Amino acid sequence: MIQEVNDSYVLLSAVHGSIDKMVENLTDDEWIKKPLPNFNNIASVVDHMTRVERKFVSAIAGQSQDINTAEPFQIDSWDLKAIRKAWADSLPYVASVYESLTEAQLTEPGLKVGMGELNKRQLMSNAIAHAAHHRGQIPLIKKLLLG
Repeated sequence: MIQEVNDSYVLLSAVHGSIDKMVENLTDDEWIKKPLPNFNNIASVVDHMTRVERKFVSAIAGQSQDINTAEPFQIDSWDLKAIRKAWADSLPYVASVYESLTEAQLTEPGLKVGMGELNKRQLMSNAIAHAAHHRGQIPLIKKLLLG
């Protein structure tokens, strides 16, 4: 893995690790309970992060997947086993894609998102920023749930 890509992977791994620590002792009920009616639950946040990461990384791999990243916020029931498995499988998938990237590929078009067309390098950075952003929601949800 080239250094720049490895650095991005290490940072994304650190964000994942911190999220894993935040959710490791939560019960199934704590994963799915909304702390307030208009708030997201932890399951929807983790599911959303995983879907966005998969969408971004599949585009980096040149195999764009049409993934509904908003669905976790639009449903009323969650398959925790599937969400946890997808989350656990996410970093290995990222590593498998990142291992084969070359310096030249980083400037190739990646994916059009709300802020415009991002190249593959920008998608890697955006994946980290997105995960870190939603990581910040988990302590708030936990505080409201657990006091």
